[in-house]
Amino acid sequence: MATCPTCKHDVATPFFLNLDAWRWLVCPHCKVRLEMKPPRSVVLGPLVAPLFLLARRSHVFEVIAFIFTFATIFLLLLESVRPKVQLRKASAQAHYPAQH
Repeated sequence: MATCPTCKHDVATPFFLNLDAWRWLVCPHCKVRLEMKPPRSVVLGPLVAPLFLLARRSHVFEVIAFIFTFATIFLLLLESVRPKVQLRKASAQAHYPAQH
């Protein structure tokens, strides 16, 4: 369950990999279209590769890289269990009338 940013009611969210269900997600109370906020733990991903390069230098860096990688994966999974939602931005097609 996530909270609608407009009316503050609970909204049942689909599984985070079910992209089709996320595409049609609306708040049942205020009928506003919602989308999933990107997980914040994705920011930690680019740090994994340099840490594994440092891991070739010593055993200490290897342990640090291993722990950091599992912490990043754990945080990503934790954020996907209870995803945050935000208002869906209007698509470009909604601004332009259909041309015949």
